[in-house]
Amino acid sequence: MPQSVPGLLRESAERYAARPVLYRRLADKTVGHETYADLRAAVDRAAAGLVASGVMPGDHVVLLSENRREWVVADLAIQSVGAVTVPLYPSLPAPQVQPLISRVRAKVVILDDHRQLTKLDTCLAELPLVEQVWVFDSAKIPADHPLARDWTVLEAQGTERIAELLPEVDRRIAALGAHSPATIIFTSGTTGVPKGAVLTHGNFVTNVDTSQRRIALYDTDRLLAVLPLSHVFQRMITYLGLSVGAGCLFNESLRHMLPDMLALRPTIMIMVPRMLEMLRDKVLSGARDKQGLAGTIAGWAMGLAPLIGQRYQDGKPQGAWMSLQQSLAEQRVYSAVREQLGLDQLRFAVSGGAALPVDVSRWFHGVGMRVIQGYGLTETSPVVAVNPSEGRYRFETIGPPVDLVEVHIAPDGELWTRGPCNMAGYFEMPEETAEAIDADGWFHTGDLAAQDADGHIRIVGRKKEIMVLASGKNVAPVPIEATLGESPLIERCVVFADGQHVVSALVVPAFDALWEVVAKSAGTPERDEQNTWVTCDAAAQAVRAEIDRLSDALAPFERVRRFRLLTRDFSLEHEEVTPTMKLRRSIIAEHFADLIREMAE
Repeated sequence: MPQSVPGLLRESAERYAARPVLYRRLADKTVGHETYADLRAAVDRAAAGLVASGVMPGDHVVLLSENRREWVVADLAIQSVGAVTVPLYPSLPAPQVQPLISRVRAKVVILDDHRQLTKLDTCLAELPLVEQVWVFDSAKIPADHPLARDWTVLEAQGTERIAELLPEVDRRIAALGAHSPATIIFTSGTTGVPKGAVLTHGNFVTNVDTSQRRIALYDTDRLLAVLPLSHVFQRMITYLGLSVGAGCLFNESLRHMLPDMLALRPTIMIMVPRMLEMLRDKVLSGARDKQGLAGTIAGWAMGLAPLIGQRYQDGKPQGAWMSLQQSLAEQRVYSAVREQLGLDQLRFAVSGGAALPVDVSRWFHGVGMRVIQGYGLTETSPVVAVNPSEGRYRFETIGPPVDLVEVHIAPDGELWTRGPCNMAGYFEMPEETAEAIDADGWFHTGDLAAQDADGHIRIVGRKKEIMVLASGKNVAPVPIEATLGESPLIERCVVFADGQHVVSALVVPAFDALWEVVAKSAGTPERDEQNTWVTCDAAAQAVRAEIDRLSDALAPFERVRRFRLLTRDFSLEHEEVTPTMKLRRSIIAEHFADLIREMAE
């Protein structure tokens, strides 16, 4: 096994030179591709261009872009010159982008298009170290921009000097070892201060190797990448595909996911639960819309699917009657569903990033699609455990740990993990690193877990406050609560997001201030001692306006989309706060469970 990520590419480029590696959907709905040899050449040109532009080993290069083939080329080129890729989520607003670029002291920033450049321009004055800005799509970039230049210019520089500079690129790749940093990925912390997980080439190469032993990919596989490449899971799976000679198409927008599925007919997909729920809901909606006999048959088959999944989960044989029904449903409905989704050649999908509801797993199993659940974190690069891609799998678990990864359930139920996939540490945060990884090398995940006798792991809760949306996005509630608390109409609020599609909040209004606003509205109710007036439309509209006003600095997925105004404050009497007035989130969740459930629906 090569020691570095660029080494994976080079080895595969020799072994699978003529095989497709990067697919693209063409205007006529067919699929074009470039080969491993093409990708190797493109990475070499870009790497030579980076050397020509002065990028040195150890430099931090920020990559801020949506999914596209250039993202992969740039990432591999950055690592090929011994530099460190710092990917940022393209959805992050400028106030969150600027401090991250400053933290890593980046001199070079690579962007997607004019939208990301506009974002960067708003904070460029606060980034004096940035010397170069390369843009993949420069169609709308001002010609007189002081820094921004077309990515093709860098590639042209590399092409012009390839004979001179490629030996230097070769030397730098040869110098990379298992402990050489490959990337810094920022992850939210409970304090709201992002922590940069430093992942090494050894972390990635090892995780590729161990994951392949559990979720086998082959050189005939076609992957559809729908998670952002800035997400560590999609990044590692991309490297895994490269290592075995598989091909990949990068979905650039969820709006294009179905057309991409139909064009590529993928054999492997990596998804988060929300995407799987969307697919299921689309199929169920289509079945409900059918009329006559076709509608009756479709409805029957949709109702049968979870029953098939339940029997599989329980380890019970289908029996003659269930097998007959399944065979009929397969012939009349399920095979057509898979074909209409472009998933008729799917071998399996992997769900990660958040807990996959068991009922979703049952349904997909019932209609003939294997969806296996796994678990990992940015700090573990990322796969810790996953169900197998072949043989029996279990809906309710994240599978057993992969090879070379040790797991331990601490006395308080927290899941610890140890092994060569654990990060090198948090960038320039030694205290936080020591808190996360103890003296014996155990990484404390913050998740509560239980392990069965057969080694399968179940995640049963979260010890830390970081919440995970159904989309897989991490949400740190404290800074959101602090931001909204700046409103004169909001006394305090508690954010909820785990497993939800959007962020929601319970809001305690500043009753007197809010009443002053509400009292000016037509049809205002009487102000009563029980504060039931806060349920009126005028109160909700006023607080909604405040939430929207204060959310500019938040990423779209962090914004509170649903809220409920409470008629009382949290109290020590109800044990909802500590004696020092700190919120007890779990107690509040119990007391207001109905409202939280209502917002999550």
